[in-house]
Amino acid sequence: MGAGCKKDKEDLSYLDEKTPFVVSEPGFVIYKTKNDYFFNVPIRPYENTYQTPELTEISSKIILYQGSYYFNERYRLTDNYIASTWIASDFYFTSLSFDEYIKEKLSPLYNEGVANTKVIDSIIDKDPFTEFYYSKESFSGKADITIDDINQVIKGKKLEQYFIRIK
Repeated sequence: MGAGCKKDKEDLSYLDEKTPFVVSEPGFVIYKTKNDYFFNVPIRPYENTYQTPELTEISSKIILYQGSYYFNERYRLTDNYIASTWIASDFYFTSLSFDEYIKEKLSPLYNEGVANTKVIDSIIDKDPFTEFYYSKESFSGKADITIDDINQVIKGKKLEQYFIRIK
């Protein structure tokens, strides 16, 4: 498990790998992407616009660590998989990090729509997923799931036993 875009420079000290994987939303997903978008903000196309994350600097899904904001409900897994509680298979990825996104939302210009244009203009991948799985109730309803539990499912090639393959 880890966090970051450049594995040789990742600072993992803000993560506690022994903490159980806590699912704050009903269900969670496991996915792989064409590129490393671990720190990138996802957005969802919606009708003629986009839904951007409703995250702020005080959101429970955001952690401030050494002056930077991180999304704390996305986890690196074995074999380049990612587990997340907040993403769907139709999301796009932007070039913005969560730190940039939160700081942009704190900007006085954000309410004037400047940041929304910046977020939309920052879309870098409209088809990022190579694999995408949604947890079945039998797994997401299990108490005290750990990252290691999920990694064992991946290593045992049992993803489709516990997850519904979307892509």
